[in-house]
Amino acid sequence: MNILFAASEGVPFAKTGGLADVIGSLPKELIKIDLDVRVILPKYGSIPRDYIDKMTFIKKMDIPLGDREQYCGLWELNFQGVTYYFIDNDYYFNRSGLYGFWDEAERYAFFCRAVLEAIPHLGFLPSIIHCHDWHTGLLVSF
Repeated sequence: MNILFAASEGVPFAKTGGLADVIGSLPKELIKIDLDVRVILPKYGSIPRDYIDKMTFIKKMDIPLGDREQYCGLWELNFQGVTYYFIDNDYYFNRSGLYGFWDEAERYAFFCRAVLEAIPHLGFLPSIIHCHDWHTGLLVSF
């Protein structure tokens, strides 16, 4: 079974609380029971440079959002046996801190739409998209 975890944070890339710990540990355990679990996260500007330098660029996309389109870069990194994908957009994700901005709903609406637009380019078709917390709630409505 193919499972894509969509989340706003995950250890060791970005962390504010327990969600990041779950995203950093649960996929590794599920892989041990022969599930193909991958994770997709925002590519925050605060991700340590060591990880960014090891990411592979997959695709540039233009994501429709309201009356405009926004740039989206799609990146990939294999870390500790788990494939991670990253949604890149400096306007939304290259900020100091992960949360607490005036446009939070728009940022994560963009993330959700970008996740769906990215799936055809992953070389991986999820049977399940596991949405973590409110940040990924719109995935089920697109």
